[in-house]
Amino acid sequence: MHFTKEYDLSSLMISISGVRGKIGQGFGLEEALAFSKSFATIMNGGTVVIGRDSRPSGPYLESLLTSALLASGSSVLTLGLVPTPTTKAVVNLAKANGGIMISASHNPMEWNAFKFISKKGFFFSAEENQKLLSILQSGSYTKEQISPKGYIDSGEDYIDLHLSSVLKRVNVNKIKKKKFTVFVDAVGGAGSYVVPKFLQMLGCKVISHNCKPDGTFPRPPEPTATALKTVEPSFKKSKADIGFALDPDADRLVLFTPKRGAISEEYTLPLALMNVLSSNKKKSKVVVNLSTSFLNEEVTSRFGGEVIRSKVGEANVVEEMIKTKAVFGGEGNGGIIDPNIPSFGRDTLSGIAHILNIMAETGKSIDALMDELPNLYMDKQSFPLVKGMSLETLYEKFQSEFSPKLISDKDGLWMYVSDSWIHIRPSNTEPIFRVITETKSKSDLESTLKRVKQCVES
Repeated sequence: MHFTKEYDLSSLMISISGVRGKIGQGFGLEEALAFSKSFATIMNGGTVVIGRDSRPSGPYLESLLTSALLASGSSVLTLGLVPTPTTKAVVNLAKANGGIMISASHNPMEWNAFKFISKKGFFFSAEENQKLLSILQSGSYTKEQISPKGYIDSGEDYIDLHLSSVLKRVNVNKIKKKKFTVFVDAVGGAGSYVVPKFLQMLGCKVISHNCKPDGTFPRPPEPTATALKTVEPSFKKSKADIGFALDPDADRLVLFTPKRGAISEEYTLPLALMNVLSSNKKKSKVVVNLSTSFLNEEVTSRFGGEVIRSKVGEANVVEEMIKTKAVFGGEGNGGIIDPNIPSFGRDTLSGIAHILNIMAETGKSIDALMDELPNLYMDKQSFPLVKGMSLETLYEKFQSEFSPKLISDKDGLWMYVSDSWIHIRPSNTEPIFRVITETKSKSDLESTLKRVKQCVES
């Protein structure tokens, strides 16, 4: 990919997930302005929605972006500190031309990003991203206007419309009667205000933890069970019925249960599926990505449904959901996608609502619902590519080692090997490649991981 000499964008992660980089190390004001002007050119004078997470770099990037949009004739609808799904939902509800979420999601504090959103609240497609890059490469930006007609307005009222749209998907009265006590860890991020407010609308007693957006992340930002170990004592002390942990832009959801503490992010989607599929017709289609657990096939098969697998990335899952008319979807990183909510993407509010609803409808605790799911034997690792080795060579080594029964190359290399699968792919958001492995037993996982290590290191 070749860029104009004016900007060195080689250190940025540019993908279907938008553009992200380290502040002052590739994603500085000049680079951010170039992307802002390119996006403003695509918007061509329409209304644009802007949301952000709690990173200290967010306000100045928002000001930069707002300036570029106003100068090109666009109007700006500002949301302030909100989850990514809320920004997407407001683009849809306000019938805006597009939007941007300023957030590097689960990346550390020194990172930030622009997540580009098109009409109806969908993330930019590969084609739209390429158009944006072409504008940046050529420098063919819309000229600044002397008397632009755009204006800045607050989108606060639309935030409540997003919350209301989620409430319509569940039995609010039944959830309210349960008077659940709910623990929330928002990692000081974009869900710090919206998520507790939403839970209060469901009649829950909310115990807020790490819900002060003060520009710090008090724990690792990616909400994995390992990262949440330090939070478990606070959850247990709270005596809550269930706990929810978020990432900084609140599009990933991980659970705490009274008996188990923090559980794998892979359980979020199948638990929500239990609720959705219980009221849907048989043969319903569900879309998950190639790196997501077999647990979803297990739950979906109980209701006579079908699981379809897409490339990794929210935009890819959504594209496949639209294509197959799926009733639900998501990703194993704790991302829940309900097509009946205007965010039509990973939405923590949706996941929270569906999981509380299945608890209310069945009268079962979250631990009792977990007891109905098989054990999870899964491992997710990240590696830098060995110097001098291409991804193609790496894929060949894995195929030679495992002799898979089934292969998919739609997203890196996915291999099915005797009731197990291995997925090797470059990350969309970090300069690494990932290896995700799932088996049906602990011993199989251990032996498979030894062979994975040999392929990666040799």
